[in-house]
Formats: sequence, C-alpha cells, structure tokens
Amino acid sequence: MHPSDAKTRPAENVPDGVKRESFETEGMDTRQVQEALGRHGVPLRTGVALAEYSWFRSGGRAGLLVRPESVEQLVATVRELHGAGVPFKVIGETTNLLFLDDRDYGCLVTTTALRGLSVDPGMCRIETETGVSLPELSRVALKHGIAGFAGLEGIPGTVGGAVFMNAGAYGDNIARVLDTVDLILPDGSVETLDAGAMNFEYRNSILKTGAHPGIVARARFKGKPGDQKRLYRRMETAHANRHRAYEYMYPNLGSIFSGSVYRSLGRNDRVFRIAAAMFYFFNYRFRFYRRETPINRKWLNDLALKRFPIKFTNQPFSDKSLNVLVNNGHHTDELLDYIRQLHELIGKDVPIENEIVEPF
Repeated sequence: MHPSDAKTRPAENVPDGVKRESFETEGMDTRQVQEALGRHGVPLRTGVALAEYSWFRSGGRAGLLVRPESVEQLVATVRELHGAGVPFKVIGETTNLLFLDDRDYGCLVTTTALRGLSVDPGMCRIETETGVSLPELSRVALKHGIAGFAGLEGIPGTVGGAVFMNAGAYGDNIARVLDTVDLILPDGSVETLDAGAMNFEYRNSILKTGAHPGIVARARFKGKPGDQKRLYRRMETAHANRHRAYEYMYPNLGSIFSGSVYRSLGRNDRVFRIAAAMFYFFNYRFRFYRRETPINRKWLNDLALKRFPIKFTNQPFSDKSLNVLVNNGHHTDELLDYIRQLHELIGKDVPIENEIVEPF
C-alpha cells in the first residue's frame, strides 16, 4: 500500500484518555504502535499537513508526527517503531528538507522538543541534546568565550541535523568541534562514537551515507578559549553576510547544490564566465561595497537565463542566487523540474545539499 493511500479511522482503547487516530502505511495498521508510544507518554499527532508544518511550507500529509520530549522518549520511540516494522524518518527543524506536494508520508519523528544543553566553560565543553538549534549553540559558546562556533550562528538547523551532514559556514563546521556523539541504534541501544569515527567530509558523514544506522541523541563539543569581543565581531560579520547573501522574504532551504553554481555554469559559457568572475572580484575579492549592502544577483541571473536553456513559469529561485529555491506559491513539481535543469547544466557530479524527501 502506498502512503498516499493511507486510511484514517478512530483508534480504540487509547491509553491516558487521549483521542488518537490510526493510519496505515505500507499495509500496516499502526494503532498498536501508537498505543505503545502512548504508554511511554510520547506526544503524537495524526494527519499533519506538512505545508503548514515544514520550514519550506511544502508537502502533503504526514500520517503520524511523533514528538518525544526527552532522549529517553526518543529511544523508546525508535525501539517501538523498529519493533513494529513501521518505517519512519527523524526530522529536526526541516530547514534542509523538501517535502513533496500531493504526496503523503508515513511516520515522522521530530526532535525539536529535545533542547537540553549544559556548559563547562573552564574546559570549553558544551553538551547538547539533538534538538538544540545551531544559533542557540553558537550564542551559548559566545557567552562563555568558547571559539569554534561563530560561523554556525546563522544556520537555522538543529544539532542532530548538523552532525548528520557536517554543517558549517564561514570557516567553522561540526567536524572541527565535535568530540563525541550518542547514537540510538534500531534496537534502542545507545552507542557513543568519537568524532573521528564519523568519517566527516564536506557536508557528509557516515550517517548521511547510510553507513551507520544511528540516530543522533546527544552531542558533546570541545571548543577553544576565545576572546569574547573578537568572537562577537566575527559572529556579527557572519550573521550580516548570511542575511545579505541569502533569501529571507520567502520560505527557502538555503543552497540547493554545494559550491558555486555560477562557477560551474561559467565552465560551459565564456561570456557568462567573465561576467561571473567580475561579480566575484567586485563583490568579494576587492569588496567594493559596505558590509551591510545586500547582494542582488538579479542581473547575473538574468544573464544566465539568456545564456542557458532554463525554463519555468514562476521564477523558482531567489534574486540573490540561482542556487536558492523559494516557495512563492510554487508546486514542488515545478521546483524539481528546475533542480533537474540546473543539475544538468552544472554537472551531475555536483552534490545536492538539500534533501528531496520521497514518500516512504
């Protein structure tokens, strides 16, 4: 049975007097697993409209949205779902996930309630639960004069997602500051790995490649002593640069592809390569602008549309970058078509940073 054919009906004998509904996915009735999660006190919702819930405001319906409120509840959730054979996906703020319109999903487990955090300033150590946001992590580090986190301030994801993909920006990344991470295994046991065992690469780890089945529960970070005033200035600059260069008017997921799509396009067209190089040198290399001046690449984007066969009805990208999708009333089929066109032009070897979430 396809998730889009999921049926909803009232559940019986639900514990705690909470009314829940049961949905079916891949031919399975999940009423029993919902009751099991209820016994653990795990909050859940059914029939969640992802277009109202997800960061990008896209997607069909999630049959079940589970929101553990402690690491222990997350462990129990993973164990119960695996034990019942219910496929599920763990999500955070969904700031990197493109859920597809008119497609329904089965079970989503959100970590956004897991926000525990502790600091040992003397040892420059910070321990967090998986749902702590990167802005919160970086600001706590700043407050205690711990270096290594300033560039992460503007990334709107969670620690779990950041460890999953080795998130980073402006010279800082997770691989440089992670000490150890607790991973929940399918049977509900917890394994602790050193950062070296994560096989971190650029925007990649053993979790993202699927080489390890673990789910991030907690992470421990080790920074270095830093001058608070210098860290503040660096964080302020990174924040201003991100706000200047990235879209904030429309829902977006940040960069679609790793690296510069303009540089990749320039390899195929001499005129565009010269124009893109001029833009880079004037706006970045020689910095003929005030720090606060927004970077609007509309003229460069318009040139790209003249030089390359990119077709669309409603512009699917930000004026600030061809590499940033925006949701301005788009159907995700339009966005997938744009991603496909751009990927063919820049080369299939360029990895996609956003995750296109297929129904499961």
